[in-house]
Amino acid sequence: MSKPKIIILWTVAVFFLYFAWSDFVQGQFKYSIFEGCVLEKDYSEKAVERGTNIQSLPNYTIRLSSGQAVSVPSPDFNSIKKGDHVIFIKQNGSISLYKRESQS
Repeated sequence: MSKPKIIILWTVAVFFLYFAWSDFVQGQFKYSIFEGCVLEKDYSEKAVERGTNIQSLPNYTIRLSSGQAVSVPSPDFNSIKKGDHVIFIKQNGSISLYKRESQS
């Protein structure tokens, strides 16, 4: 290959790599915030079919005063009480407890 073709191919490759990487990095900074007082805590089990097996998976849901229902992990569900003011952050499909203030 001639030198100009190699330079053009490298330039195009770097161009596409840069935009793919910048889109990935931009996606890492997207998040949603769920804030409010806990009105109700609900535990349920969902039946999930995996091949020929049926499994039951726990589902921990918290209803906030803002009207949002949030599915949370078990440790967060067990650590909060009704009436607590909480802030949850959802990023890349996972939800984590950011802040909890007890209403004593």
